[in-house]
Amino acid sequence: MKLLVALAVRAGHCTVKFFAAILLAIIKTIKFIFSEFRELFGFAGRAIKWIFRESTESYRNRVRISRELSHEVKITRKQGGKEYRQAVAKLICSFFFGEDGVMYTAFNWILPIISIAFLVGVVGYGSGLEYGIAVEYNGKDIGIISAEADFTKAEKDVQQRISYADRDEMIDLSAKFSLKIISDGDKVISAGQLADKMLEASDEELSKAYGIYIDGEFIGAVKDKNKIENALDDRLINYDVEGIVHDIEYVNKVEFTEGIYLQSSIRTEEETIDLLTSAKEKKHVHVAEKGETVIDIIQQYGMTVEEFNEMNPSAKDGIKEGKLLYVVERESYLPIKYVREMETISFLDYQTLEVETSSLNVGTRAVLVKGERGEKKSTVEITYVDGIESARKVLSSEVTKKPVVETIGIGTYSACPDDPQTVYFGSPLTGSGEMGWPVDGGWVSDSFISDRNHKGMDIAAPESTEIYAAQEGTVIAAGWNSGGYGNVVMIEHENGYATLYAHMISTYAVEGQYVSKGQLIGFVGNTGNSFGNHCHFEVRYQGICLDPASFLNTTNMVKQEHDDDEQ
Repeated sequence: MKLLVALAVRAGHCTVKFFAAILLAIIKTIKFIFSEFRELFGFAGRAIKWIFRESTESYRNRVRISRELSHEVKITRKQGGKEYRQAVAKLICSFFFGEDGVMYTAFNWILPIISIAFLVGVVGYGSGLEYGIAVEYNGKDIGIISAEADFTKAEKDVQQRISYADRDEMIDLSAKFSLKIISDGDKVISAGQLADKMLEASDEELSKAYGIYIDGEFIGAVKDKNKIENALDDRLINYDVEGIVHDIEYVNKVEFTEGIYLQSSIRTEEETIDLLTSAKEKKHVHVAEKGETVIDIIQQYGMTVEEFNEMNPSAKDGIKEGKLLYVVERESYLPIKYVREMETISFLDYQTLEVETSSLNVGTRAVLVKGERGEKKSTVEITYVDGIESARKVLSSEVTKKPVVETIGIGTYSACPDDPQTVYFGSPLTGSGEMGWPVDGGWVSDSFISDRNHKGMDIAAPESTEIYAAQEGTVIAAGWNSGGYGNVVMIEHENGYATLYAHMISTYAVEGQYVSKGQLIGFVGNTGNSFGNHCHFEVRYQGICLDPASFLNTTNMVKQEHDDDEQ
């Protein structure tokens, strides 16, 4: 107990020391912060005091000198005469023109202000001026441009006009530039106007006309641009297209620029129209793609079937992937582009799924669900150039029919007779195969409607051989039957059929149980009105007994031993 008290006292003592140390640290921190602020404020006060003293020193000097001179004036006033006048003059001159006087102080303060104002005025005036580049070409001032890039553009334009004329001699296009302040009488000219003036300054034979530029390249000039524009517009309006189209236009940009051009570069309007509306054909080799047809190819190149067959006689035998085909490409001088919206139907491939099923015998594959392709309706925007598709853009799409997955069944039902080839008195069973062989082995020992009006098929097998459900369904009876069947199991199927399995040594299924095809329901025996171990197998439709042989098929059955038998 004493030890616990001592420990408690010791712990309390340590706690007090700990909190005391923390409090002392906080006090020291606050003291340090206050001392630093005190020094900072002290430094700021000394700085303000120094600034005030320095800024007022000239004023204090002026006051001290004025007091001394005023005192001297008072003394000389009593003496009068020349000494007094000199003292007054000295006081006035010192006040206005002496050191730290009115004029000296005014000069020191006003001059910087005037200088700053003058500098601001000069900058403002200069920034308000408009500058340009004066161009001197061939010894003449031909104009003012806003940037040197305008001369480069004009030089290129002049070179195009000259090169078009197939001249042997080149025109010297070197020029001098100088910066110039633009006055009210000066006019800034464009690159096109500069090109005209450069040509005018040369000694060439010139004429005023409209230059034709295609994507910025000069191709010639004409006197009347209206005829050319009308011909190009008529070609667009009368262009033969199918369906409803929009945004019909030329692929290339055609511009007309009025200016001065070499006389040799001017064409007639008719010659220019023939050039701009012309087209040429060239032979081309097309590599056939997978699934491509003749129709696909001739539509792509705008050919007729006759043209294609004439160039490709072997195509009549069919087109295979990778086959080389000759086609004709038509290339217009000015290709026409247009956009067409249309709805297309495309097919969606279905998937194939393999599943194991007891509804089929082992080794048998069959289509359980036939696959169907789906369909998708799309609204597409197709761009054509000279009638040939060049681009396609899907605007919207909708799946109108979903694909159906094809299901392929792989048989797992393994029950089969001992010898499928001689199961039915020397011949295999060749019925529909809707039902599976119900016994693990065995053979037919008695057929349907034998000489004793037999209602089913007897399958002989050793005692305790497994009996399986021939088809899925619900067990409606399981157990002893006093009518001669012995231990019996009866299964009702969804399609109106029922199967019965009699003379079992014991049943495995129970009434009300749902069983699948191939599921164990009992064992072969010799109970009831029976002579020898066998399974009496009946097939009934709405209560009427049918020949089980019509529902069994043993042609493809393969005997498979169970693991228990192998062991």
